[in-house]
Amino acid sequence: MGNSKNHIFIIGMMGSGKSSIAQLLSTKYNIPYIDTDKDLVEIMGAEIQGIFKSLTKKKFYHLESTYFLEHIKGKQHIYATGGGLVLNAANRKALKKFGTTLFLNASINTLFNRLSADSKNIRPLFSNGLSKMQIKKIWEERKKYYQQCSDIIIDTNNKSVSTIVDEIIPLLKS
Repeated sequence: MGNSKNHIFIIGMMGSGKSSIAQLLSTKYNIPYIDTDKDLVEIMGAEIQGIFKSLTKKKFYHLESTYFLEHIKGKQHIYATGGGLVLNAANRKALKKFGTTLFLNASINTLFNRLSADSKNIRPLFSNGLSKMQIKKIWEERKKYYQQCSDIIIDTNNKSVSTIVDEIIPLLKS
């Protein structure tokens, strides 16, 4: 699993558990993980809401894509990707070509509850408060891309992080 074709990419909506799952998989496999949103925050020296305010959404996604496509040329990592990464065609192609892509699927209710509980982590797309309708709208826009790019789809509703990782591990071996 040492070359750059063997990355593990974790995709899904915000609130689907990508960062937590990436961290635990990283520990279990002893492969470093990258949270693309956290990296962009460090690179830009600003919080994600600030980056979103200073750049247009389009420019942010372009920056994210440029960073991602450059970074995956390196050694093997587990990637917790930004929820919108799949909106870019080049990113979708890279997900298919350079590793195994896990799609963490969750219902609108689950996402809403997780995001509502996670009040310290302000999501830039919900700067005016969170609604199920907004989540549904974003889901509708991205759903086909998540499904298109994924090698493995995991249902994360009502499951703990460790339960989800226990489901993923045997699937990664096959």
